[in-house]
Amino acid sequence: MASESSLWVVRKSSDYLDLYDTYGWENKKYFTMMLHHGGTFEYYPNREYDGGKVDYVDFIEVETFSPEVFHSILSSFGYDVATTYAYSLVSFAPLDVGLNKLAYWTDFINFVKKVKTEVYLEHNQTTVTNLFPKTLNFASNSYLSTKLYSIVASNPKITVWEARIMLFDKFNFWINVDKLIEALDYTKYQVNLMRK
Repeated sequence: MASESSLWVVRKSSDYLDLYDTYGWENKKYFTMMLHHGGTFEYYPNREYDGGKVDYVDFIEVETFSPEVFHSILSSFGYDVATTYAYSLVSFAPLDVGLNKLAYWTDFINFVKKVKTEVYLEHNQTTVTNLFPKTLNFASNSYLSTKLYSIVASNPKITVWEARIMLFDKFNFWINVDKLIEALDYTKYQVNLMRK
């Protein structure tokens, strides 16, 4: 199963593939996509992907990956592109806060630069209403607020730059400094109130 512009293949479910041995340790040419499909998202908060299965698509070329290549991958599974909703998951983020919609050319460019791994599909309709924001908003994201609170509680003198790096390590996504300063000041205030 390969498209004309790319050599990607769907891995047989029984096959194990050591990606480091296959692609090389310094690989920048290929990536593998973990594709969750045939199911639907259930519950929120504590979102889960219910039903469906997981397949791996190997040897996707970084340089040629595009909406067209992605659509050919979906078509190979028999899905109608017009009625399929696709979401990438930010590395290490939970499903509640880590989903990015894959709809526009820029979404695919960001996917290749930042994520390159997990994709979830919903078919005919979507249940996802809240996506991973382009700029993380602590006021409307209780998960991030809780994470920031735990970071400050363990280190009350943390600087905005240290917090930004810790959150970047967790979500692989840069955070607007002005918003983080505001959230960090407020969180430090909350932590100090609890300690009095």
